[in-house]
Amino acid sequence: MAHHVIAKDYYFTFPHELAYFSSEKQKEDQIDACLSSNVTSAEGTMTVEVLREFCNEVQPNPLNQRMELEKSADNNPFALIPYKPNYILPVTYSQGSNDPYKSNNKEYDFDDVEIQFQVSLKYIVAEDVIKSGFDVLLAFTSVSWWQGYNSDSSSPFRETNYEPEMIFQYSEPWDLFGLPVAITALSLNHQSNGQSGSLSRSWNRIIGTIAFAHDDVVWAVRGWWRVPEDEKLTPDSSQGDDNPDIEKYLGYGDLNMVWKLPYSNSLDFKLRNNLRSDNKGSIQVGWSFPLSKHLFGYVEYFNGYGESLIYYDQHVSRIGVGFRLTNWL
Repeated sequence: MAHHVIAKDYYFTFPHELAYFSSEKQKEDQIDACLSSNVTSAEGTMTVEVLREFCNEVQPNPLNQRMELEKSADNNPFALIPYKPNYILPVTYSQGSNDPYKSNNKEYDFDDVEIQFQVSLKYIVAEDVIKSGFDVLLAFTSVSWWQGYNSDSSSPFRETNYEPEMIFQYSEPWDLFGLPVAITALSLNHQSNGQSGSLSRSWNRIIGTIAFAHDDVVWAVRGWWRVPEDEKLTPDSSQGDDNPDIEKYLGYGDLNMVWKLPYSNSLDFKLRNNLRSDNKGSIQVGWSFPLSKHLFGYVEYFNGYGESLIYYDQHVSRIGVGFRLTNWL
């Protein structure tokens, strides 16, 4: 990552000391990760001082920096590594429809304001399998929408999506039509909302990912193939496809981008389109900014289809404000 030097007499819109400290902390984390990754493979005559000087001069792109930090954590048997960002949005606003819930023959009165949070972790099962840079990982992500302020309805969890994955990842660089590929991955992905009957939603996919890194911008293209399921015999049957038309709304892939900005700010985007004449798509934009050494403020906006599995075929607009515990990069 290109390191942004911050002069001590430079003033900007949020506390200078925090941005300067955060930037210096990132540099120290980068050096520590580089030391941890290279100390075992360094020549026997190389001193720690020489290795530290080497690591101090190395300025990898944000994606390589994250991978170095992850590999340094692999030596800790108690470490679980963040996968996607972990965040909590204490306040989100969306005028969500109650239509998907009406078939459950219950009365629902959901508030437009609710709490949203995501927990996402991964575990390195094996490194350098078959060849250098080829790793096997297990990952799990859950996203919840909680009616925490809806005391009239006993503050229920309106929806939770669960997403376990097995990932086969290759992190050695290679060129694709002249573009430098930083990460190539294939994952076996299951996503469901843990519901039964008419509220049940789930699908299984094989997802291919190619990620590119250029200076402080990382972008990734994902494409997926849905594993076919049998048709339900009855709408309330526990066996069969809960959402046979989900690809009409979520399509066959998405485009993701993360842009590392100065002073530990970052912007991330996710774009999706069904690539059909009856156009359906979505956009998600997130902005994170430092609040302390490890805590970030976070603003997220979503517009389109597939915000959650229960709303895969419903158009939703949502904005939320809260905190990120871990970032993409």
